[in-house]
Amino acid sequence: MKLITRLNERFGTAIRDKIITDISQGSHIQSLKIRKVIKLFSIVILSTPYLVFAAGCSIIYFGYPSIPLIIIGLIIVATAIYLRSPKHINDQKTLTRTDLPTLFTLLDDISNSLSAPKIDGIHLNSRYNAYAVEFPTGQRVLGIGAILWGALDPNERLAVLAHETAHFTNNDPARGRLESAALMTLSNWVEIFDPPEVFDHETGATIVIDDRDFFGQILGNSIGSLFKGLTYMFERFIFADSQRSEYLADIYGASASGASAQQSALKKTIIAPLAYEELSKVYYDGSRPISIFEIMSKAIREPDPQVEQNLYKEAAKTLHTVDSTHPPTRFRMEVVGAAGNENAALDIHDYDW
Repeated sequence: MKLITRLNERFGTAIRDKIITDISQGSHIQSLKIRKVIKLFSIVILSTPYLVFAAGCSIIYFGYPSIPLIIIGLIIVATAIYLRSPKHINDQKTLTRTDLPTLFTLLDDISNSLSAPKIDGIHLNSRYNAYAVEFPTGQRVLGIGAILWGALDPNERLAVLAHETAHFTNNDPARGRLESAALMTLSNWVEIFDPPEVFDHETGATIVIDDRDFFGQILGNSIGSLFKGLTYMFERFIFADSQRSEYLADIYGASASGASAQQSALKKTIIAPLAYEELSKVYYDGSRPISIFEIMSKAIREPDPQVEQNLYKEAAKTLHTVDSTHPPTRFRMEVVGAAGNENAALDIHDYDW
């Protein structure tokens, strides 16, 4: 594991360094060469359920009227259906222009500023985060966490909205429909060959039920390990490219909000634990209402200076791994600073926050 950690650290640093070099030389930040491999690999993986389905149908067709062969064929067809990646549907309450006309006016201005597609919907949730997602229908949605929104000032809110909107301009593979579907199919392959697990509530232990014979265990574990390895490799490729996409979203977002606002919003992600620490202190007995989101947001807006500095120091020790879609926050702040964008394209005073 130490070797992998060192390799990840070196790889993550190289991605950051390459982007800063491109910025300093006035060059366009190029896509990683691995992106074409990711697309091709995704197509190959997504084709496997159809190949399995064709194999099952062939066995049924050529094996007819043999009952055993028909049963085997039907089992293979059922396996192919199971392997297919389910469509990612929008099953959350989604607010639209009719619900939030003021916010969508701002989002339209951000999209125009970044030459990005228009946003179609908003998800509101109780988390300390924000996200961008495009559904198979083509619907583009931004997710906004109430705690995060309350912790940010207008400049920082603009920075976060611009950052998330920018993800629709740089083809982030972590948000790509093709790549996400391929990962789901790989996960289904692994589940087929992994023995089922049952959670024992009395002992709190997880029990693996493997009633396969010795040959079945050897064959199943071998094939399962192969797909686990493919999944791990694919995730590394996607996450490495996604780090680059995060940097690009930061740069594009800063062009709309200004670099200082983007860096300030990033710093507040480092002290997120303060919000949840405050939550642990809250006791609710039903006698009076409690504005829990405001309490948690205030912990971020008005942090204890010493605790805040300790969290920043801890963040400075973060390894530069590529096992996450997001690079270390301090790397992201460095890239935003290197890109410039001191002047915001949009004026926060033009909007009702």
